[in-house]
Amino acid sequence: MDRPMDTITVRTYEAWLTNLALPAGICAFVTGLYGIAKRSPQYALMSMAAGVNSGVTACSFFALREIVISPLLVNTLPWPQYSRRRRDLGISHPDDLPAEPPTWSDVRKHNTLDSGLSGAIAGGALRGWKSGPRAILPGMLTIGAVCTLLQLVYNEASVSRLRYISGLKVKAPANEAPATPAIRTKTASERFLTLIGIHQVTEEEYLEKMKATRDSHLRRIAELEQQLAAEKAQEESKDP
Repeated sequence: MDRPMDTITVRTYEAWLTNLALPAGICAFVTGLYGIAKRSPQYALMSMAAGVNSGVTACSFFALREIVISPLLVNTLPWPQYSRRRRDLGISHPDDLPAEPPTWSDVRKHNTLDSGLSGAIAGGALRGWKSGPRAILPGMLTIGAVCTLLQLVYNEASVSRLRYISGLKVKAPANEAPATPAIRTKTASERFLTLIGIHQVTEEEYLEKMKATRDSHLRRIAELEQQLAAEKAQEESKDP
């Protein structure tokens, strides 16, 4: 299951804004530079069209992955990656394996299937819409492979970042005094989200809300089980 809307943190919204705005901005910028280099009088229009097309593609991909593909895979596949993600979301499954810490290989494979399937479906649909049914299969294969490759590159960058951070922690002197936390200024996306009524939730608050949501679901399940048992007992008592 996806996280309830009232417990989604500001970081999740920031990730969505980044995932949509970054590809659109890069494509618009590169296309604008290309138009200027070619001395095209319509470079601004070309840049705008590239940004819109990239934004639509990114929106289709991430919406499909986060709303449809990832929840479906998390709730059905018994693989260690999805077992771990189910535990993080508080979902129990009969095929779940014992909890084990993730390895570097697990980090490298994170979301690769989700991104590949989402890219294939979104790419096939967009290519079929623009170029006709014959372009659906090539679009699925090409965009699916590109999305899988990009996810692998992102995962490898995450591994490198984690290794670098862990190396810094090992090298830090044990007697070093803790640094005074710097005052963190709000980013532009945080200020925008605050204006529309979305406020940041700390890790502790988010964990408490997740626990409360889980307890609420467990109580509801227990009530339904009791109700079903009572109805079954009534039906059995009516039978001669």
